[in-house]
Amino acid sequence: MRGLINYGAYCSINSVVQVLCGTRELREFILQVDGQDPRSPNSVAVRLKCLIYDMTKGNASPCDPSLLVNAMTLYRGAPFDVQEDSDVVFKCIINALADDCGIAKRIGSLWDIENENRVRCLRCNTVQSTLNKSNTITVLIGDNLPTELQQYIKLYTDITFTTCDYHCTHCHTGTQIEITSKVVTLPQVVCMRIERVRNIGRDTTDIVKTGTRFAFPETLDLKYIMKDPEAPVATVYKLYAVVAHRGTHYCGHYTAYVRDDNNIWYLADDSHVRVCSWEDVKSTYEAGSMLYNGVAYMLMYHKQLPHCVT
Repeated sequence: MRGLINYGAYCSINSVVQVLCGTRELREFILQVDGQDPRSPNSVAVRLKCLIYDMTKGNASPCDPSLLVNAMTLYRGAPFDVQEDSDVVFKCIINALADDCGIAKRIGSLWDIENENRVRCLRCNTVQSTLNKSNTITVLIGDNLPTELQQYIKLYTDITFTTCDYHCTHCHTGTQIEITSKVVTLPQVVCMRIERVRNIGRDTTDIVKTGTRFAFPETLDLKYIMKDPEAPVATVYKLYAVVAHRGTHYCGHYTAYVRDDNNIWYLADDSHVRVCSWEDVKSTYEAGSMLYNGVAYMLMYHKQLPHCVT
């Protein structure tokens, strides 16, 4: 692995790029992107291709992500002159690929999750179902929720959300609704975002980050979130990357842990890359001392073929 230069506010971008480079399907497909395709509406795919090509060379010096950042800036219409959350960076890159054409569009769909959302009116019990796509699964941290990912997934379909100020088109009243979600199809790669930031008041100054312990396994079974848990599809995934953050919600630093094809874990901290262990990765379960490596924010799991499951 090669490091990436940080020009001041790039640590979240560098961490996400390291994760994407560690995604073998993306790494293989991105090199097939045609930089001369006139149909391409943006240059994110081309710049990502060039950067990952440089990162896979056997050179020890860090790579420069500036051209990719410039392409991302043009795509979203706003500069990356301040640090963005890692999930914002991830969505920017993946959405840019999905909005492109050819092989780039295919890469953008690697994380696509098809969900069925059911909305129930709590006054008349009318249920409406809609299908939508997302590229992340949000994992909530709360007092009454499991603090281990596999247990959380097992209870996934039992987690409901209620909201007020909803006008029901069936009973024609203002009421509350209950929202539940189930997965119809699983992608090759799953991104899970741990919701460690929440607003405890009515002002932006009330936004806090929690370092509460939340454990995640190397191997994860996602059959429990499926609409049809008994469907004959592969649902076992293996962890290959973690994006971690240390500091507060307003100020901090992102790093990435990535497992390579030889099953070796690496810690990528901007231009510095070193071999680490699974024990190091597990240190991101919760906040520790001032020297800790941060808490996990994003988890990347890769689908395992049935004969690969152990």
